[in-house]
Amino acid sequence: MSGPLIFIGTYIVRNGKLEECKQRLGELVDLVETNEPRLIAFHIYLDQQGSKISVVQVHPDSDSMELHLKIVSEHLTGAFEYLETTEREQLFGTPSETLAEMLDAYAEPGIPGTFMPVHEVGFTRASVR
Repeated sequence: MSGPLIFIGTYIVRNGKLEECKQRLGELVDLVETNEPRLIAFHIYLDQQGSKISVVQVHPDSDSMELHLKIVSEHLTGAFEYLETTEREQLFGTPSETLAEMLDAYAEPGIPGTFMPVHEVGFTRASVR
């Protein structure tokens, strides 16, 4: 049995664009929450200086992340109005061939990445009491 697909991307916020970044990311979260019922988790973290964000996504499978990329594609094309560059991207789990191609299309040359395709052990809880 394959495990979930987890993506973590860390990005540098453009100088003077933090408030715009927060507003646009809030809109992104609303879009994702409304249109992606299978997505297990979608969180955005900000460092203390307000200079970096990390986006953490937990998908049940590759199909879920493919749908995610289709839904957010319009947002992604305008994201670099408030984000300067990608610092790092990490992918945990095995993407489908289609998803791998989609991710390659968005990849920036020279950006460090981590790819961990083998889900050895673990579990996911849908809710914690």
